[in-house]
Amino acid sequence: MIDASQDISTRSQELKELLENFMAKSSSIQAITVVSPDGLPIASTSDDEEEVVIAAMTAASQSLSERVLTTLERGDMREIMLTGEHGFVVILNAGLNAVVSITAKDHKNIGLVRVLSKQLAQVLSEML
Repeated sequence: MIDASQDISTRSQELKELLENFMAKSSSIQAITVVSPDGLPIASTSDDEEEVVIAAMTAASQSLSERVLTTLERGDMREIMLTGEHGFVVILNAGLNAVVSITAKDHKNIGLVRVLSKQLAQVLSEML
């Protein structure tokens, strides 16, 4: 008999390790959060309190962006990039079941972070 709780725990640990491995590829990355399309956290490198806030904001940003693109007839959302004076956030769809949000602290590795974000979204879309 398969123990579902053990399978979920193993999957959760695999996701956490995957996120940490991607995070280690750039010193600019501060947090990575994987979210369901309705805003529920799936996995994250941040603490529980921050994870919930990021998850909610990611889902809201994705929903609004999709609505803008649909209204303006620009096709499906590929990427959301928010930049501020202290860093940036990249949000991408990771298949039909997840959205990934990457928070970075500076602008010097913006290209690398965007490439890593797309790679991670692809891996997650195959996993989830």
